[in-house]
Amino acid sequence: MKPFNLLQALPENIQNSLLSNPPWEHWGCCIVCQKLLTYNEYEVFGKMRKLRIHCDCELEHDKKMKVIEERRTKTIEIQKVFNRMNLVPDSLKDAGFKNFKERTGTEKSFELAKEFYRNFENVEMGYLFYGGTGAGKSHLCRAIQRSLDADGYPTLFLDWVKLSDLARASISDKNINIHAIVRAAIEVDLLVLDDIGAGHLTDYEYKTVAFPIINGRQGKKTLYTSNLDPERLEQWFSADKDGKPLDEDGRCIDRIIGSCKFVRNKATSMRRERARAQMIE
Repeated sequence: MKPFNLLQALPENIQNSLLSNPPWEHWGCCIVCQKLLTYNEYEVFGKMRKLRIHCDCELEHDKKMKVIEERRTKTIEIQKVFNRMNLVPDSLKDAGFKNFKERTGTEKSFELAKEFYRNFENVEMGYLFYGGTGAGKSHLCRAIQRSLDADGYPTLFLDWVKLSDLARASISDKNINIHAIVRAAIEVDLLVLDDIGAGHLTDYEYKTVAFPIINGRQGKKTLYTSNLDPERLEQWFSADKDGKPLDEDGRCIDRIIGSCKFVRNKATSMRRERARAQMIE
């Protein structure tokens, strides 16, 4: 059978449209940088054909849109897992930079938190904010997480006490998929693991939640808060309440040290300050 010529099968006016070259040097300009856009020549059906060259601005825009779409897809998947779970304390639901009460001892943490949010794309390490209770550590981390979430980044804020309760409940409640929670915590662009060091760590919590998340977050942007200083936090990981060894080699604290800078919040408890102000003498 004689080869079929697709081009010859087309009407003459369409053939001319495909093979004719525009007489002008530029086909338009970029709406972003106003750069004049030209053509490149390629061989099409045996003839040289001018094809449009697109601006780098447009290519960069397409890349950004692809990233945004990937983030949106990831966020939807995460929401499927967490929609029915309340892993953020009620007192922090609306925490943000605007309603943070800056006071003595919070200055450094406040500035670092704002800088971390502003330069999120470029920062390489996270933070572990530690200090006394009620000092504003959780509020600042929640402010960062909510701000990035509003910008379209997949983020999670997990309260350790609520997370550990959920892990224990998952032993008997098969409706709780603790492994899906851990997987989501590892995959998000930003994870806040709040109040680590609270309570006593059990063998099950360590193996199922604590170590998998901390290990999986290596090289990813993570924020931790704790009432314990680094030495006491290492002790908390090392054994359960009965002294049974958990993390004798210090793997968890070593991974946190490798991915985070430690920041001490020196402020006193905001809750106690409010209580003193309300006291009637």
